[in-house]
Amino acid sequence: MAPRIPSSLLSSRLLLTRVAATPASVTASRNQSTVSTGKVVEDPQIGDYPNLPHLSNQIRSPFGWDDNQDRRNFGEPLNEQDEVLGVWAPDLHTYSPYKALAQFGAFIGVISAFSYLVYKTYPEKTAIPRTYPYGGLKQELGAREGDIKERGARTEE
Repeated sequence: MAPRIPSSLLSSRLLLTRVAATPASVTASRNQSTVSTGKVVEDPQIGDYPNLPHLSNQIRSPFGWDDNQDRRNFGEPLNEQDEVLGVWAPDLHTYSPYKALAQFGAFIGVISAFSYLVYKTYPEKTAIPRTYPYGGLKQELGAREGDIKERGARTEE
């Protein structure tokens, strides 16, 4: 007769095998997104200053502002983290890792195809390689037996 396994142990083992069998997605491994969330963070230290949403100025339209360079109007309150959310902050990346990998692969493919094309269509040398008598003029250039570096004219052999 087979040993009896408690149901609580069986269900936890089944749960563990299901969790282990689930493939991890690439986007889940990123610790934070670079896209603005628009979330309003409650901060008790800003007092009566307006609690503005966490939105980057890069997603605003580039036209129709008093200050087109910073994309804001005169008198508009700045976000508490304006250095991070302004136009001069690091760019927002909205590409998925798969699209970035595809673009990188396309770049490598184009460079490889161009290199192969140049390699296959490169013309042969029209001149004959230079030759020297007496083994590359070794004796005339002062070569001796046992030299570490050979003295002589370079040949294309």
